[in-house]
Formats: sequence, C-alpha cells, structure tokens
Amino acid sequence: MSQDPPLDRPQARNGRSGYAKSQETRARILAAALAEASESGFHKASMAGIAARGGVAVGNLHYHFGSRRELLRELMGSLVGNLMARLHAADADDSADFFERQRAALLVYLEYSRANPAYVRLADEIKLHEPDLYRRAVAGWVERMAARIRVGIEQGTLRPMGAAEITAQAHFLLGARHFVEQMLESGDGPEDEAVVDAYVALVRDGLRRRPRRINQGKKRR
Repeated sequence: MSQDPPLDRPQARNGRSGYAKSQETRARILAAALAEASESGFHKASMAGIAARGGVAVGNLHYHFGSRRELLRELMGSLVGNLMARLHAADADDSADFFERQRAALLVYLEYSRANPAYVRLADEIKLHEPDLYRRAVAGWVERMAARIRVGIEQGTLRPMGAAEITAQAHFLLGARHFVEQMLESGDGPEDEAVVDAYVALVRDGLRRRPRRINQGKKRR
C-alpha cells in the first residue's frame, strides 16, 4: 500500500495551513483508534483497521505516531487530558470544602467513564501492557489527590496528617473511587448520587477535623 505524501508535516512554504492539516489528521487518527478500542480493545484492534477508519494509509499512521505503543500513549493522554479539564472545572468553586469537591469530582469522573467506556478499557490495557506508564499515571493521580488533602488541612476542613499518612490516604481515596466505579458499572446498585453520597460520608467521617473536647466536669475525689 502506498504511503500518503507527507503533506501533513508542517512545511515552511505551507505555513499555518500545513500545521492545521497535520493536526487534523492526527485528531482523525486518534478518533479512529478510540472507536476501534471501544469495540474490541486497543491491543486487538488492527493498525490497518484504524487507518481505514481514519481515512489514511497505514504508512501515514506510522508517520504520525511511529508505533502502536506511541499511538496508545497519545490516545490515553488525550482522554486523560479531557478528563482532567473536566475535573479542574469541578474544582473551580473556591468556596467548596474538600468533601464537596470530592463529591463533585467523583460525579464528573463517573459521568466521563460512562460516556467514554474506552477510557476504562485503555487504562486496564495500559496496566497490563505498559506497567511503567501505568505507574507514572497512578503517581500523578496520587499527587493530585495528596495536594487536595494538603489544601483541606490548611483550610481546617481535614484533621492534621503527616506526609506518610497523606500519601496513604490519597491511595485509599483513589482505590475506593475505583470500586465505586465497578459497583455502578454492574447496574445492580443504587443511583450514582446515592453511592457518591455514601462514599463522601465515609470519607468525611474518617478525615474531617473534629472539634476539641473540653472536659467541663469536675474531677471526682
């Protein structure tokens, strides 16, 4: 199969039009890869099928992404970037406390996962086939959660914690989110908001800052 001419690479004589065409082609390939991954899983999808769905030659697909591995990384990065933008928007309310932000973020996460089933599938495939990439992604999520915990402590919403406990709690919170997602995927449990409210109530009970108890009674003699 002949390779498409490399007109998609930005050229000095093409200027911005060449760059725009290159970006459009890359976006089309990513959309095709996402559609293939949604149907059969990324590692079962053929590069020829992705190229055909995207309307490009296989050679052009390799030209833009180099390999299946790089395409997987780009696709996952695109999905995560989209999800992170939504999570940041859910975090925009500075008047909300840690628990209100947790609730809003979890609802956004569940909504996104349901609208983009390939995201969950790709995350599982990356865990199996790209463990180093998966560990780096988890480390990024943990640090983001830990930063939110530190802000909650500074605001006085959460009880004081040391660095080791903050990291452990960040792992626990993310792990619990995964199990909430699995429970809702089964379709046998309560509605999203009821599950999320139960999750937030559990987190609130374990992490909130409690007022000091002052013993006002007299000592017994």
